[in-house]
Amino acid sequence: MAKAVVAVRGLASLDRGMAGAVVANTVHAVVREWRDRRVEQAPAVVRGPGRLLAVEPQAGGGVRCRFSEGELEVVHLAPDLVRVTWGPGDLPVPWATADGTARLAAGAGVTGVTVDVAGDAVAGCFLRPADPAGLAVDVAPDGAIRYRTAAGAVVRHELPPLRRGAARTARLVLRPGERICGLGEQGSPLDQRGTVHRLWNRDPGGTWGTGVDPLYCAVPVLVGLHVEGHVLAFYENPYDATVRVGDDAVELTFVAGMLRHYVAAGPLPRLLEQYTALTGRPPLPPRWALGYHHSRWGYRDGAEVGGVAAGFRSSGLPLSAFHLDIDHLDGYRVFTVDGDRFGDLPALASELAGDGTRLVAIVDPGVKEDPAFDIYREGVDAGHFVTDVDGSVVHGVVWPGRCAFPDFTDPETRRWWGGWYRRLADRGVGGVWHDMNEPTLLSLFGDRTLPRSARHAAEGRGGDHRECHNPYGVLMNRAGWEGLAAAQPDRRPFVLSRAGWAGGQRWAWHWTGDSESTWEGLAQQVPTVLGMGLSGLPYAGPDTGGFSATPGPELYVRWLELSVLLPFCRTHSAVAVPPREPWRFPEPERAAIGRLIRFRYRLLPYLYALAHDASRTGAPLVRPLWWSGDRPESGWPDGAWPDDAFLLGDGVLVAPVLHRGATTRRVVAPPGWWYRWRPGGSTGVPEVEGPFEGGEPVELMAPLGEPVLLVRGGTVLPLDDGWLDPAARLEDDHGVKLLAFHCFPGRFRTAAGRGYDDAGDGHGPSRLDRLVLSGGRLRWERDGDYPAPERVRVVVHGEHPADGTLASFGDLDLRELT
Repeated sequence: MAKAVVAVRGLASLDRGMAGAVVANTVHAVVREWRDRRVEQAPAVVRGPGRLLAVEPQAGGGVRCRFSEGELEVVHLAPDLVRVTWGPGDLPVPWATADGTARLAAGAGVTGVTVDVAGDAVAGCFLRPADPAGLAVDVAPDGAIRYRTAAGAVVRHELPPLRRGAARTARLVLRPGERICGLGEQGSPLDQRGTVHRLWNRDPGGTWGTGVDPLYCAVPVLVGLHVEGHVLAFYENPYDATVRVGDDAVELTFVAGMLRHYVAAGPLPRLLEQYTALTGRPPLPPRWALGYHHSRWGYRDGAEVGGVAAGFRSSGLPLSAFHLDIDHLDGYRVFTVDGDRFGDLPALASELAGDGTRLVAIVDPGVKEDPAFDIYREGVDAGHFVTDVDGSVVHGVVWPGRCAFPDFTDPETRRWWGGWYRRLADRGVGGVWHDMNEPTLLSLFGDRTLPRSARHAAEGRGGDHRECHNPYGVLMNRAGWEGLAAAQPDRRPFVLSRAGWAGGQRWAWHWTGDSESTWEGLAQQVPTVLGMGLSGLPYAGPDTGGFSATPGPELYVRWLELSVLLPFCRTHSAVAVPPREPWRFPEPERAAIGRLIRFRYRLLPYLYALAHDASRTGAPLVRPLWWSGDRPESGWPDGAWPDDAFLLGDGVLVAPVLHRGATTRRVVAPPGWWYRWRPGGSTGVPEVEGPFEGGEPVELMAPLGEPVLLVRGGTVLPLDDGWLDPAARLEDDHGVKLLAFHCFPGRFRTAAGRGYDDAGDGHGPSRLDRLVLSGGRLRWERDGDYPAPERVRVVVHGEHPADGTLASFGDLDLRELT
């Protein structure tokens, strides 16, 4: 959250001691930044790799090329995944890739990669996999690299890299019409052409909107989209970087570190599958994490929290998680509880659990400088905090005042920090929320983080904060995830984080931070969350309504229409703005908010199935419209790039209403049959209309409180129709009340879909469902030991609805049920 904005907007809101500390912190930050930038911008000669002198084929099909000014290694980790390393320099600490590289090396079975040396070895070399789906690599005498498909098409062209002192620059030539996406969390269009970004995790010091850069969660991943084939490149360099994306070229300059990157080519689903095979798959979350979350900075005490939870109960609205902000801490000290205002936290957690609601507690990395504080004292005595070059502990000002910061790049520190999460679990806390973990310091301006000269363990190798800043949040998330797993081995950990980097999907979900409460802020969330998904982070979402201003009822409802269809769905706001509980809004908005929250729970079986897919393949839940390669033959109309709509899975197209006063929404669906799905629509309006043919613009009615949704023909959606009953209430396990298979036949009257079910948490039995509608019969194939429900509902849209009980492991003749 943008609590740092308090310091920016005026020191009058802080006590005298805190205000003085913020001013002193600001002075130190400005001096450090001036000094650091002078060092980094010192003049140096620009060097390329020089000329190629020798080529040495390596065991397993790789190649090492020696140039007059550098060295290149090219290795196929899989037929369609290549690792490229340019020296000289130290190899990066494998925070993102250690497990994935081992997995690929053990299971890739890459054979048939041949190295052809041209002439006397100074004319270049060529790597040709025998696998027809493989990626061929050509290395030119000047160090340029071209990647080719089996058909010979060049899908990527890299110019020779450049060195300028410690800085390294990678250069890429774009294909005509190629679009570039990715880079983690960005406040820009999905197509990054024409933008410049800094990859340095940073709290912008207030709410952010389009054009603000950098943000909290940079990921050095570029996805190139082109009709001749898509390409993903991951740059394994955690240093501060500048990325310039032009219309015909991309340039990435890292202030230090070796240039090592990985290149994969193929369809988008395959690219994310390979990237997450390398950097790690996201684990299956507990089912409750996919429900509705509620939070606010400013809840005064446990009684107020209990009253809000009771308000959801009396309104008949489900609530999966209640997030406790820094208000519940004792003097803002991490892992503590204010005994006067939140004294009996276990009792509060138990009360909320009766309605299926979990407590999620905030955890910041800053540890109050206080020898009487056990966490600070242990950290100092055991050497767990980040130090300066002279070995003294680095301190910075955050909410408790002067704080020390754990060195999460040290495995022993991660284990020590993770051990404190048992204290939270013992109080009934079900998940954690990591904030300020870029890390961020309170400062009026400047870089607002630790000194770049600060020393880190870097997994025993040693390094400074320039190298360890971007991975800091990921490593804190790892410590928290592993701490929760140890404290609650029968549950799946839930960690929500503001900061992240490559590989962060293994340890945490992300929210998009302190987005502005404007229509423009709402619209920006769509390309931002899509870009995070293409960067390997499948679970993301914004603070519904924005963070630190007051959205009007229309804006809030439109924002909630979007949020209930994103992976992470939470309402959260700053301390000084009006509360956003559903009953705070007037009618008809209040009723619309209730319908939308309940609709989220009707979607849970579908969302849970997508989460299971993500754990197996790395596919994001939210996907661009061209995820499967389908688009109108003539391209998107009027040259528009579709970053204002998205797919939820493969089957549901979401077209958010993003403009004030709009009552219709223009949509261009990919080719094929589509159905208009109007859940919770106006009385007398059919829930499903269609089918109609995609590929051309259509103008659809968009009344307030009704998301604009289309379902692809040929889809079977697993839903929980128990939430159509107004009396339905949330149960602790978030189990399905009435499993319903909604079939949307395609052109040939067939449809298919997948489902997944288990106990909702833990590591017990599970069941995979495969559903096929063909010839008027629905086949339900089940794999796994988790029991199937005794009663399900089957609805075939575009036909007569059918409702009944499916026999165990048998076909259901729908014609017998009409």
